[in-house]
Amino acid sequence: MRCFRSLNFCSFLFLAFVIVLIVFKFEDIIVFLVKDEQYEWLKTNLTCPSDCNVCEKMPYSRRAREMQVHHLNTGLGLWNEEERFKNLQLTQDSLIIYVGANTEGRDGKALMKMANCSIHIFEPVPSFFVQLEKNWKKTINQHGYKAVLHNEGLGKSDRIVKLSVDEIDGQSTFGMKSSSSIKDDGMESLVIKEASESLKNIMKSSGKENIDLLHVNCEGCEWEMLENIIENKIHLKIRSINVGTHYFPAVPDIWNRFCKIREIFSRSHKMVYGHPWAWERWDKKE
Repeated sequence: MRCFRSLNFCSFLFLAFVIVLIVFKFEDIIVFLVKDEQYEWLKTNLTCPSDCNVCEKMPYSRRAREMQVHHLNTGLGLWNEEERFKNLQLTQDSLIIYVGANTEGRDGKALMKMANCSIHIFEPVPSFFVQLEKNWKKTINQHGYKAVLHNEGLGKSDRIVKLSVDEIDGQSTFGMKSSSSIKDDGMESLVIKEASESLKNIMKSSGKENIDLLHVNCEGCEWEMLENIIENKIHLKIRSINVGTHYFPAVPDIWNRFCKIREIFSRSHKMVYGHPWAWERWDKKE
């Protein structure tokens, strides 16, 4: 055979094979060779408008063979959180609304380092808020930040949502359904406020006609919150919208709602960067 007559050629083939194994990993190759019926179903049954890539980039992990909350662990190279703070047009006179601060509000601290301006921070989970308040009290005292903390979430209406500890630990911060009939045993009660009214009140109390940045990472509340501000045309008063989008099967018709939100945003704003089920930013058109 030619391979035996050419030692150099055989060495080249062997080296190429080793490189392929190193780059792609053997287990990854196996994952893609074995038929994945759920993945095939997603490819053939999810339909979005032709100009919307939400369905084709669903956060499905071929390795785990299940849907993820977002693209952080899908292995598709679509996670883009490093884009969040690039080229934001913020000054000391800016007004920031930060929704979904969890226990530390790290994104808020990063934003305030960029521009020591006014920021309103929302976190509805009471146990998270206790830790958040402690963390930010130190930060405010140290840096003199103009920060107001709200133990509330933003949605389509004023109501109480009750979630179990397991739901909260699993990042499913919002089933977003009114929970007056649920027993209190082992549940946390989250206060939800109508987004548009809350934002209008903040602008009024701040003496502002516009919000410079709406920064959202609220683990599922974004869908009805964004729909609410669109319905009331509050998005037209927001210069930049930075949002992390999350997949939760409990949210009805989530991919079509996502496409609709994007389509409406595109009329008044332009997308600066973005992948569905990761992070995206919309800046108001001049």
